[in-house]
Amino acid sequence: MNDLEIARGAVLRPLEAVAAGMGLGAHLLEAYGTGVAKVDLAAVGELQDRPRARYVVVTAVTPTPLGEGKTVTTVGLGQAFGHLGKRCTIALRQPSLGPVFGIKGGAAGGGLSQVVPMEPLNLHLTGDAHAVTAAHNLLSAMLDNSLHHGNPTGLSHHDITWRRVLDVNDRALRQIVVGLGGRADGVPRQTGFDITAASEVMAVLALTTSLADLRVR
Repeated sequence: MNDLEIARGAVLRPLEAVAAGMGLGAHLLEAYGTGVAKVDLAAVGELQDRPRARYVVVTAVTPTPLGEGKTVTTVGLGQAFGHLGKRCTIALRQPSLGPVFGIKGGAAGGGLSQVVPMEPLNLHLTGDAHAVTAAHNLLSAMLDNSLHHGNPTGLSHHDITWRRVLDVNDRALRQIVVGLGGRADGVPRQTGFDITAASEVMAVLALTTSLADLRVR
């Protein structure tokens, strides 16, 4: 059986049971269908008096075009701890759609050490990546709008490093020229697209500790 067949044949445990195994009450879950859920930020305060857990980082410094096996190792390690009767939780980042549709493929692990449901994980999950894409590109539009309206901050067109983002591998968009057309279409300049996972907005979202902290950042 290939990875997809294994994933589709898996019998999913109820989300409430998975949460209970992590020490989370069902009231802290925000379900997205039957196989995906977010954990409410209230869990941070509700669980703050619990003893700190031990933290294991799985990483690699020499990735290959086909991946290095970080996710398989992480999932397998979590399964091993569970087999030993230890309470454990693994944390992975959402796969980027670019590599998913490239030579690398998905990022849910493989074989019997993979995250399920695999297809929602590899595709849109809770939609957060798309929200980051929209937020980042809104800032890009604001920047170009400022240039269009007289460039009040005195930015040099050649020194602007803020680009747009898209969660798709498309080499034709790596280097582009915007603002072509007429006077109402903006200021012509060279820019391009990065992948959404590399967005500064994504970095802020990953580092923030609360909604208030997110606003400050």
